[in-house]
Amino acid sequence: MRTTIGLVGCGRWGTVHHATLTSLKERGHLDRLVVCDIDADALQSVDADGHYRSIEDMLAEERLTGVAIVTPPETHLSLARQVLAVDLPVFIEKPLASSTADETEFLSMLPENATVMVGYLLRHHAGLNRIKSAIDDHAMNIETISYRRRTTRPKPEGADPLNTLAVHGLDTARYLTGHPLVDMDVRKLELMESSAKIWLGTRSSIITIDVAWEAEEEQRTLAVQGTMSGAVLDFGTGDVAWYAGAGSEEAPLVEHFPSQPLEKQWLSFLQRVADGVPGIVPEHESLLDVSAWLSHHRPTESVPR
Repeated sequence: MRTTIGLVGCGRWGTVHHATLTSLKERGHLDRLVVCDIDADALQSVDADGHYRSIEDMLAEERLTGVAIVTPPETHLSLARQVLAVDLPVFIEKPLASSTADETEFLSMLPENATVMVGYLLRHHAGLNRIKSAIDDHAMNIETISYRRRTTRPKPEGADPLNTLAVHGLDTARYLTGHPLVDMDVRKLELMESSAKIWLGTRSSIITIDVAWEAEEEQRTLAVQGTMSGAVLDFGTGDVAWYAGAGSEEAPLVEHFPSQPLEKQWLSFLQRVADGVPGIVPEHESLLDVSAWLSHHRPTESVPR
C-alpha cells in the first residue's frame, strides 16, 4: 500500500516537519507528501507532490494514509475532527487545544479505533530516553530536574512562553517522574512576555524550568541529579554526560545520541499506522494533566515585558 501523508500548515514549524518528511520520503518511509495551507505564498515555497488551499479539498482528492496538523493552536481541534471524520490517523502539534475543557471534550469523544499523536517530540529523544531508562531501572534516582530552553530567536507573534516553550519542560518533568503536574507544589512562577521560570516540588524532588526567547545564547539542556549520580543532556548536540556523586570533581562519561527526535516521532507514527495500532500518544492522562496545569497558571492579563 502506498503511503501518502498530508501536511496541514506550512509556517515556520510546518517547514521543519516538511524537511523531516521529505528526508523520510527520500529514504523510502513514505511514497507521497502533499501539503495544505491557506497562505498561497507559503504554499508555493514548499516542494511537494500536491498543493491544496483547503483541507476539505485535500481530504476529498487524495488517498491519504495520515495527516499532520501544524497550524495555530486554536485551529487544531476543528481540523483534527475533519481528519478523524474520514477515519484517518492524525498527528497534531502541541498544544492539542487552547483550553482544558475543549481538550477533555475532544479526547472523550474520540472513536475507539482513532490514532492520535500529539507533538511532544522530546519523549522521542534517544538521550532523554536513556536517562529515563536509568531512572526506571533504579540506577539513578531524582532529587532535582533542571530544564532549560533559551533561544536567541525573536518571540513569535501571538505565542506565550508557557504554552510554546515551557510546555516541553512540564511534559518532560511528568514523563521522568511519573508524578502528575497538578499535584506538584508550585514553589515559584516568574512569567514575563518572552520568558518564564517555574519551580515545582514533589515529596522527593525539586524541578526548575527556565525558558526564554531573545536570550543572549542558545541553551537546550536537561540536568537530572540523584543521590549518587547525575546526568546532563544537551538537546543541541545529543550528548549525555554522566556524573558520579555531585558531578563536580571527575570528568563525566559522555554518550552521544545523534538521532533527531522529530524524525523518531514520525517513524513511530508511521509504524503505528502501518501496524494498524490505534491509540493516543502521549496517553490521555498526561495530555489532560499538562493542559490542566497550563490552564490554571495561564495569565489572565498582560504580563511584564
